[in-house]
Amino acid sequence: MEYTAGAVDPHRPWIRDARDAPENMNWWQTLFNPFGKTYKLHFTRAWTLMFMGRLLLYVIPSFIAFVAGIAGVSSDGFNKPVNLMLFTVPAVLLPFALFTLLTEYTSFVVHVRRLTEAGRSAFMAVIVLVPLLLGLIAYALGTQAGAAQYRQMHSPANSEAVETRAEKKGEEEEGEDAASKDTQTAAAGGGGARDPRRAAMMQMSERQLAMQAGMGMAFPIWWLASFGAMLWSLMYVARLPNGGEGKFRTGSHMTPEEIARGV
Repeated sequence: MEYTAGAVDPHRPWIRDARDAPENMNWWQTLFNPFGKTYKLHFTRAWTLMFMGRLLLYVIPSFIAFVAGIAGVSSDGFNKPVNLMLFTVPAVLLPFALFTLLTEYTSFVVHVRRLTEAGRSAFMAVIVLVPLLLGLIAYALGTQAGAAQYRQMHSPANSEAVETRAEKKGEEEEGEDAASKDTQTAAAGGGGARDPRRAAMMQMSERQLAMQAGMGMAFPIWWLASFGAMLWSLMYVARLPNGGEGKFRTGSHMTPEEIARGV
């Protein structure tokens, strides 16, 4: 077989393996059907789509919310908590959360297909699910800690909890006018004010506090584990040669001799 530069795709001369030709890629099969094979460059294209989708859906909405906050626009709508199955996410990051859950599956499928084509054990694709599993474990532990914190904060022995309940009851009985006077008096005196963060936590339900603690523990663990899985994908899976024969390389690169041998 005679090799000429750009023979596979004149517009992409760096593609030197006909199996990597973009027109041969079936996106639906690549992303959703685990029973098949995916060639090297097709894997790279799918991985890039998933990575860039997550990145843009996180960075762009967050940046818009940041700029809107600087401009004086109320951020209540951006930060409004939205329940998503077991989790609670800010409304501004809901598209990111949905896309991330979807791509956890598609990433697993793409890795299974690529490892199968390269003659490696498809079981190794479980590595890309490790961040999700660790995140779920951390979330479960965090929610337990948050629930325990709620019970401790609202226990009868907690004088601050008792004080808060008494204040609420007094405000309800005295009416809006009396409550307004109490607020003005407290503001003028400036004394006895509690930590604002702790005061906000006291107003949360047990479920809200538990979910907040769970997300606070799960997100950094998920992120760090995802970074490790990303390195494994880029340094190992993405460099596997088509058919499992040949050298580990980045990109669709074959020598004329390899093409002639049909490697």
